[in-house]
Amino acid sequence: MSDEPTVDQLIQAAHARAQDGDELALLDAVITVTQNVSGRADAAVDQVVRQVRAAGHSWTVIGERLGISRQAARQRYADRVEDTPPTVGLIRGRDLESALAAALKAAGSDGLGEASTDHLLLGLLTDGVAAASLEQLGVTRDKIREASGRLFDHQPTSATSTTTVFSAEAQAALHAAEQLATERTPACAPIVATTPQLLAVIATNPGSRGRRVLNDLGVDVADIKRLLHCYINVPRTAFGRRSRRGRSGKRQPARCSFCGHPRSEERRLVAGPDVWICADCIELCGEILRQPAGTGPAHV
Repeated sequence: MSDEPTVDQLIQAAHARAQDGDELALLDAVITVTQNVSGRADAAVDQVVRQVRAAGHSWTVIGERLGISRQAARQRYADRVEDTPPTVGLIRGRDLESALAAALKAAGSDGLGEASTDHLLLGLLTDGVAAASLEQLGVTRDKIREASGRLFDHQPTSATSTTTVFSAEAQAALHAAEQLATERTPACAPIVATTPQLLAVIATNPGSRGRRVLNDLGVDVADIKRLLHCYINVPRTAFGRRSRRGRSGKRQPARCSFCGHPRSEERRLVAGPDVWICADCIELCGEILRQPAGTGPAHV
């Protein structure tokens, strides 16, 4: 029996099959030629996925070629192929830097060699909009530690000199937050990754340790989305004059321009020039403005 083909041989076979040299055609070809090959097949697919990402193609397109969802493609390959530096021109806000440092410190104090997304949640309580949002939802450091200890088997490292680093899951979450900041920032503005993007990524990833902690604490992800809505620039239906009439022509109830909740007896709205704001959002604004200078929305 002949030896297994090398990675280079698999890539060459894929190039011959793709012919036109297009990265996506090459990905289709490498999937085909490695279907019946074991061992080095995964390494070959990884290498081409890295090329496809470097060419600027999205995880959605890659997932379509692989026959899986965008989220599954990212979870399967991100930590293996995303070894490129952050997007050129992207910077991390001071609140995010503080959160990352606090997450590593929290994992290190537990004797762990890796900080995962549950430690990122601890770090996010340090400063900024994410801290104010989590506190408003009743999330505390003690509650996170209790839930994390109950849900996960933390095995302290035996080496005392080991430097704590971020786990693959935490690195993927941070990369996704930076990508979210890039996608949601206008071309004329500087790209700044901050704590709202990281919290949004953790909260919306059902498989992450951080999301499992939030679920254990009974935190509704919809509430997190509502609180972060105006900070991560998520596209939404405008609540201006033209959006207040439905298809039937009937006037729709006024809604908070920040979180989107409709006016009700329990939720009063304050009106401005074609905008509304509810009491919850006013309270969140007050919490942010009470923070030390340099951590408010002007720096988001």
